Amino acid sequence: MARSKKILVVEDESELCSILYADLTSRGYEVELARNGQEGLEKLQVVEPDIVICDRAMPIMSGYQMLERIRGSYPQYKNLPIIFLTALTDPRDKHSVDHLEPSAYLEKPVNLDKLAATITKIFG
Repeated sequence: MARSKKILVVEDESELCSILYADLTSRGYEVELARNGQEGLEKLQVVEPDIVICDRAMPIMSGYQMLERIRGSYPQYKNLPIIFLTALTDPRDKHSVDHLEPSAYLEKPVNLDKLAATITKIFG
């Protein structure tokens, strides 16, 4: 039997963390949570996730900064799929992260079915 896919959720809103955790585990994924980009970077190396779902704006280290660090300092994660979940809906905000090659950019409030479809598409 194939192992379940691991997802690292990096999100500072505790209510949304709970919702994402419940939804994703009910869909059969193994889920780890981090509250900011710094914690996300630390967990990344321990958890070795198959995908990261990350907020853009967080305290301590933003999702943008975390992805910059991942893409720049961790060559083993060069192709790690990253989905941004964000309230930053202006097209310029989305365009500002294109060079970091996120796999998807989904707007908040999160549509859980759309998120699940995006994950499924990424995993093929």
